[in-house]
Amino acid sequence: MRLYLKITVLVFILLFSSCIHKDYKSSTLVIGIEGSPTNLDPRYATDAFSEQIAMLSFNGLMRYTNNGRIVPDLARAINIKNNTTIDIILKRNIRFQDGTYFSAADVAATINSIIHGKEYSPYTEAFLHIKYISISNPFNLVIHLTEPYAPILSALTLGILPAKYAEDKNITLKNLIGTGPYKLVDYRQAKYVKLEANKYYSNGKPRISTLIFKIIPNDLTRVLELEKGSIGLLVNSVPPDSVKSLMKVKQLKVIVGAGNNYEYVGFNMRDPLLKIKKVRQAIAYAINRNDIIRYVLFNLAEPATGILPPWNWAYTSDVDIYPYEPSKAKSLLDQAGYPLNHGYRFTLTYKTSNNPLSVRIAQTIAYELGQIGIKIILMPYEWGTFYNDIRHSNFQMYSLRWVGVMDPDIFYYAFDSKSVPPYGANRGYYINPDMNQLLETARTILKRDKALALYGSVQRLAAKDLPYVSLWYMDDITVMNRRLHNFIPRRGGGYCGIEKAYLSD
Repeated sequence: MRLYLKITVLVFILLFSSCIHKDYKSSTLVIGIEGSPTNLDPRYATDAFSEQIAMLSFNGLMRYTNNGRIVPDLARAINIKNNTTIDIILKRNIRFQDGTYFSAADVAATINSIIHGKEYSPYTEAFLHIKYISISNPFNLVIHLTEPYAPILSALTLGILPAKYAEDKNITLKNLIGTGPYKLVDYRQAKYVKLEANKYYSNGKPRISTLIFKIIPNDLTRVLELEKGSIGLLVNSVPPDSVKSLMKVKQLKVIVGAGNNYEYVGFNMRDPLLKIKKVRQAIAYAINRNDIIRYVLFNLAEPATGILPPWNWAYTSDVDIYPYEPSKAKSLLDQAGYPLNHGYRFTLTYKTSNNPLSVRIAQTIAYELGQIGIKIILMPYEWGTFYNDIRHSNFQMYSLRWVGVMDPDIFYYAFDSKSVPPYGANRGYYINPDMNQLLETARTILKRDKALALYGSVQRLAAKDLPYVSLWYMDDITVMNRRLHNFIPRRGGGYCGIEKAYLSD
């Protein structure tokens, strides 16, 4: 009898364990990413890894659609009464991930924490245009601006925290609570970020109960883990030379589409060499974009003329372009007063991340610059170190990309003289009063048709002055296990919509 009971109990345990394992496999999705997020607080996230993960945990008053339109999210309706008054009616019965109800007080506290906080946020400059916020009831607030400010709706995509945590100066991962479909529950630096489904989510608890973002800097390792099934999804983290082979793997689905991730070479304009326009122009003419796209990127990119992608409402193609003309590049360097001297004209350092594809691109560009007499010292770094150097303007040249650009006010953030670190992303210290005037005027015009001409002038001036050398817009590449259903890739990458997806056995 005792032996029978032991056998029965053992069988039950084995069956129970197998059920747990089966449920874990069917309700957990592992997503591979290249680098570690630097800050998962939506108020302070600046890198793509942080922003894309935070978007799963936090909703803003507004959100971007896949075609670049701004529509209400936590807001039910937006009424722009005049150029400086915005009346916002909030959705009701929205809960945070701890079960507490969302209200206007949470919006005001989140915005005010940025306005009055000592730490710089990407939203600081935008919210300093807010004179004050008035709350008439828990579901209605009015934002009063100091002046007309067109990018305010874009700024209202900021993820909202509960007031009690937004006002906490020592916020931890435990207190990073939003209204989004997934809750942040664990983060191990350089290893993984873990999220769990929000049972209070307004559109219903997601069918995939756990998301694990596994941090794998090595391209080959990510691809191998995808092939063997230990990773279920890669978004814009697939090396181009692996795409064709992955298309042949039966258990995988590959989706390729036009993207809006803009790759560029940036310059430190305080450098005595790089502040000379003819030197920057020579570098632009020396880079053979078409060959790099063809042979390094396997035609999975389109040549870029500026930060904005062609489908953006403010885009213009009427700008100076720099085709591959090494003889012209040499002539410009001669004119600038830098003739060849023992094989080289001068030396520059060039920083990039140590991602193998980024290094291959940088090596190719370094070789091409060597052909016109510029000696390049290539300096690849681990992502966190590299990005920290860029943020603090510790570079001569570097390669990086803007991810998922939607609002043309990106030009203010990148090129206005008021946006130098730590107040923005003008990390190369590009200073031009004409650019400042164009940008500061454009952001006061609320009607797009009237702002269009100004943003055209902005793009022409940027192409002429070359604070960046435009390279290409990368195609979006999504590879997923066929067990993952109903996930529709977002233009520019990211994971919005994963809450509607599910995993089959």
